Amino acid sequence: MADDDRVDLVIVDAWDELPEQLRRELVARRAALPEWGPYQREDRPGRNWEPLRPMVIRERAYRGLESLSTRLLRLAVDACCRRASTVGDLHRLLRFPHQILLMDPDRPLVAAELTRFARPDILVERGRPRFLEFNISTRLGGDGVAGWLAEAYVQLCPEIGLRLPPTTVAAQCAALTRTPGTGNGHRSSRRLLIPVHAVTDSTGARHRRYMIKPGVLAAAQQVGLEVLHTDLVDLGLDNAGRLLASDVPVDIVLLGWRGSDHIVDDGGGLAALCTADRARTVELFPRPESGLVSSKAVLSWLHEDCDAGVLGVADRALVRAHVPRTVCLGLDGDPDGERRLLRIAADDRDRLVAKPAVGRSGNDVIFGSRTSAQKWQTAVADAARESPLVLQRRVEPDRITMPFRDRESGRQVTTRVPFVLSLFMVDGAAAGILVRHMAPDLPGGDEVIGMRHGARPNAVLFAPEPHAT
Repeated sequence: MADDDRVDLVIVDAWDELPEQLRRELVARRAALPEWGPYQREDRPGRNWEPLRPMVIRERAYRGLESLSTRLLRLAVDACCRRASTVGDLHRLLRFPHQILLMDPDRPLVAAELTRFARPDILVERGRPRFLEFNISTRLGGDGVAGWLAEAYVQLCPEIGLRLPPTTVAAQCAALTRTPGTGNGHRSSRRLLIPVHAVTDSTGARHRRYMIKPGVLAAAQQVGLEVLHTDLVDLGLDNAGRLLASDVPVDIVLLGWRGSDHIVDDGGGLAALCTADRARTVELFPRPESGLVSSKAVLSWLHEDCDAGVLGVADRALVRAHVPRTVCLGLDGDPDGERRLLRIAADDRDRLVAKPAVGRSGNDVIFGSRTSAQKWQTAVADAARESPLVLQRRVEPDRITMPFRDRESGRQVTTRVPFVLSLFMVDGAAAGILVRHMAPDLPGGDEVIGMRHGARPNAVLFAPEPHAT
């Protein structure tokens, strides 16, 4: 896609462009069905509502998001590499608030390793995508839900001609086959380990985490991988430093730690994984340190590089068009600079959102438009003293008209709700997309459109090709 096309990319819901009778039929069939699998009952606001139809976009728009995401992710990693040479340097520079499992601080930063699996979160404002964060980590939720819902909608009303986007699972398995070999060469098929591990959750309860998802095993075997699902306690090393899973050599490890996981009783398995990784006798997918690029401080670096003329004209246009203006407090320890930013925060309060540079599920986000002037400046200053915090231009998200059903009462409503798109990226290619809507009984103003705040997940499907309608 040409640079001008990426700058001018527009995303719209194409649902109303489909034949009205078929639209009515799909919604009626969906409303007649009992609950769908991904929608679980939870005692939280908005959690009893189910969307009754998918969001629909043109494939050209999807490919535009793919091209735009690929370039912005690369620019983000380049910004990191200009400031740090090793993983440990970047970890310190970002003042990252926690250690990352298996992170090798001496490992050089390699751009191609840091963006193999990503899920940018994107609001749409007057049709234009605005990137709020890059979300690069070992575990990015929503891929299973997105695929399940997309297939269910296509099967529900095949005559409407909606088409599936690529699936994340298939793209991940294909990426695993492209992961560089370690030279173990024990046989023609390569062994993929998906670890089982014991964790404690937020309540202190212990349980075992199984990371096999529906379709993963079949998809991995289809591309020629031999899959091992082995507990961390059964990992070890041979005399050559190769990773062994129950005495079987392993080539690749698929990581899927959750950010809230506290792994316990690993029996030395994590140490074995770490040793094999540093000896380059096993490959990890994705690289654990890729999560560093998720820090929203990196968005502020993109704007710094624009202002300093480091980026070329086309890349400056991309960043300014699609990344809301972002600055960071509490990162470089410059008191004069931070006082200046606090003054800006006070003057532009209604147009700003304050967010932890490294946060989770939209927690601790402060909207200036919902905070008094006195509380706003105090809250921002206090938060920045604790850990890096970004000030980001508030995006006013577009809305789409969505029918919902309440699972408890059966009541149906149709209303206009804001939404956020999450585009899964694997090795520079789009591999599925998830949309989250605010539920109809939740506030419609400045809110975090997140699952923990009552948003509902939904599928995004491609509109039929013009000749098919």
